Amino acid sequence: MTAPDAPSTPPQAQPEQPTPAWPTDQTPVRPPTDSGIRAVDGNRAALTLLLSQNIVSAVLMSRGVPLGTALLLSFVANVILALTLFRPVMRALVQDSRWRTPPSWGLAIAAFVLAFLASRAFALFFVVLFPSGADAIPQFLSRGPDVWALLLAAGLLIPFAEEVAFRGLMMRGHERAAGFTVAALTVSIAFAVAHGVPASVAGILPLAYALARLTQHTGSLWNGVIVHALNNSIAVGLGAFLAGRNLPDPTETGDLLRNPALTMPLAVGALLFGGVVLLVLHLWLVPRPDPAVKSAPGPWLSAAYVGVVLFGVLAALLTLPAVAQVFANLQGALR
Repeated sequence: MTAPDAPSTPPQAQPEQPTPAWPTDQTPVRPPTDSGIRAVDGNRAALTLLLSQNIVSAVLMSRGVPLGTALLLSFVANVILALTLFRPVMRALVQDSRWRTPPSWGLAIAAFVLAFLASRAFALFFVVLFPSGADAIPQFLSRGPDVWALLLAAGLLIPFAEEVAFRGLMMRGHERAAGFTVAALTVSIAFAVAHGVPASVAGILPLAYALARLTQHTGSLWNGVIVHALNNSIAVGLGAFLAGRNLPDPTETGDLLRNPALTMPLAVGALLFGGVVLLVLHLWLVPRPDPAVKSAPGPWLSAAYVGVVLFGVLAALLTLPAVAQVFANLQGALR
């Protein structure tokens, strides 16, 4: 006979470890794709680019440096500033998904065609209503070997720098603070107004909005660079091709635009066409989900943003004949 089994002792339950209570004011962990770029950083970068690009090129041209070479040297100055004053935020942009996502060439070219049509339609609308405004549009012309420097600078390098500053740093910061729509509008307005000349602003505003929506739709900064470079290269290349050729008298075109029977129909037609094309772009280029958007809610407006807008407003005032005459008299008095 075997001895009965000893009664087994029931296992004692292990006490549960208490979950540590984390402090409520702990900084939340950013999503992996969130670079942490602040709106104020983007605003400062855009203002610095505008001031550096215009001041450096203006000083060099006043000393006899050709336009293309002056713009090339202004781009070099901006690169130096980006790698020194803005090194931390540039490092953050390089790590952002917008920088790392490759472009889509077919989509970028299709968006460029629509953006180009909308841009020229809005510019035509303004020029039809204000024919004298066309005279203030800057002409990027040069001669000899400097034409190639102009094509490189104005057609490729400056578009790249402006996309990094506006659709890269500024828009990323505004998206983190206020979302897709606010960022697209605020950046587009600042970029267009910064060009100063009213006729240019009218044409650049729809292009700027298309660039913003394209970047948000594809998640890639490089699509905006492609569209911007195509737009500038065509403008500079066409100007270089037509320079010195026998063209029709522009006064005849001006007289045609001043015809009361054509002014309003042409203006309304241009505005409607441009508006429809811009609406198509808006409905097509829907922003894709991005965890970085509204990850740091807060104000997008800063003194640097106001500075960008004021820069454009002052440039626009200088195109007015009365203001230009005052500055001419002032320069004559100082000599």
